[in-house]
Amino acid sequence: MFSLYDIHGPIASIPEPTAVTVGVFDGVHRGHRELLKDVSLVVTLTSHPSFVLGRRDSEYWLDDPDEHLRLLFEAGAKYVAVLPFTREVASLSACQMARLLYDQLQMRSLLLGYDSRFGSKSNDDFDRLPDLSRQLRFTLKRGEPFLVNGQPISSSRIRESLTSGAVKETASLLGRPYAITGTVLHGRGVGHTLGFPTANIDLSQTRKMLPKEGVYAVRIGEHIGMANLGKAPTFGVENPLLEVHLLDFEGNLYGQTVTVEFTHRLRDIVHFDSIEALEAQLKKDLNACRQL
Repeated sequence: MFSLYDIHGPIASIPEPTAVTVGVFDGVHRGHRELLKDVSLVVTLTSHPSFVLGRRDSEYWLDDPDEHLRLLFEAGAKYVAVLPFTREVASLSACQMARLLYDQLQMRSLLLGYDSRFGSKSNDDFDRLPDLSRQLRFTLKRGEPFLVNGQPISSSRIRESLTSGAVKETASLLGRPYAITGTVLHGRGVGHTLGFPTANIDLSQTRKMLPKEGVYAVRIGEHIGMANLGKAPTFGVENPLLEVHLLDFEGNLYGQTVTVEFTHRLRDIVHFDSIEALEAQLKKDLNACRQL
């Protein structure tokens, strides 16, 4: 049922008693990391329960699978158990799940998030967990909310900030800039013609939620740049694109995998009546990036 990992890769079994927490941990934000300080093993789910159970039409994430594992270990997890979340798993009661954790993952302490529950709602025995903990002799604890500006951090709050394009707020909640990783593809060559050559990032392989369409200040490694995320209405392009122009960069990125960090939102995407008007705005955007 569980796929087990330590920081070096897959493992066959858990060799010692563990302090466990369970959740999606989407994005591994600052609140998650505060909780993970007190555990040795993280049980993370492969799918959002709300998607599997039909309460959400699409499944979008704040991290990619490899990134997710890396962030969990960086947060201090000694072991990670990946649990495929299916309707069968969703049918397990809280006490049934706790027994699995006890038997298969050597759980001797269970830490819950400040507002987290698990187990089937139709077979709800969550309130019996204290009785089970006394019976099996594992400790049961609940964490405290981690507040920013007086409000708890949550993955939903981060999605709301991305929906509005507030990437500075997103970074504050995550504890790092929001980033998209993809391969640089050959584009239309329009940017080069305008004097703003761009790296065109393939978005097809990421499961991550995209920020609101717009023009952003970004960073790739040590290089700052500006990015157009979304359509290119001046040129009649309707499919979403991520096109990045790096300032003072000379080189060829085609075929390379790069990570684009979104640092500031500059403006909305607009339709320009002429190429000259677009060029003038791009120069303004470039100057704004230099000043940030």
